[in-house]
Amino acid sequence: MRSNRYIQNFRQRRAFVLSNDSRAAETIAAMVTRLGMSLEQLSPVSDEFRPVLETAEAQRDVLFLDGDLNLFPEMGHGGAEELRHLPVIGLVGIEAPSRLRTLMQLGATAFLSKPVHSGSIFSALYLAINTFEQKAALRSSIQELEHRRRYRRHVIKAVTMVMKSHSLDDEGAFALLRKESMRVRLSLEAYCEGVVQRSTTQTIGDKEPDKKQAVAD
Repeated sequence: MRSNRYIQNFRQRRAFVLSNDSRAAETIAAMVTRLGMSLEQLSPVSDEFRPVLETAEAQRDVLFLDGDLNLFPEMGHGGAEELRHLPVIGLVGIEAPSRLRTLMQLGATAFLSKPVHSGSIFSALYLAINTFEQKAALRSSIQELEHRRRYRRHVIKAVTMVMKSHSLDDEGAFALLRKESMRVRLSLEAYCEGVVQRSTTQTIGDKEPDKKQAVAD
């Protein structure tokens, strides 16, 4: 998981504003410009904003999304994938639980009440971007743990094989596998997967006699 380094400089970033509230858009435009950001106003009238959002970059872009617009009716069916990869700030006019829930489902991690006040925009940006980064790091960590869990069965099989072929206990077999995985610069799970695959016709000792010599040394 990435270290807790909080982003507080938004220069060179780009803000998308998806709203038909001209007053809110003007306030956001003035403030983000002062923060060194560029701004792109997206029209909610047609679906032209969708390809723009699909190509947005999480490390550069942030979206101000008006919750009073019903732009993503497919959200209830798992849609709006174009918003899941960038920070979202929800613009809230009517504070109904259903609208707040929809904004959260669309990825909003910060909110601005309308009428938008310039003094609240920096805080919303800070919260939205840093929370997005933390969630991304957490997802990456979970994916890595799931990957390791799926491959754990290969580790168990490889340990059992090495115990038999080298007359070692489970700790000794595990230590040998870990040492060899480090030597060939593979993760333990990936190395054990290879060992198990090669064992379909030969044991680890028959296939790689140099490892027995390494243990003897």
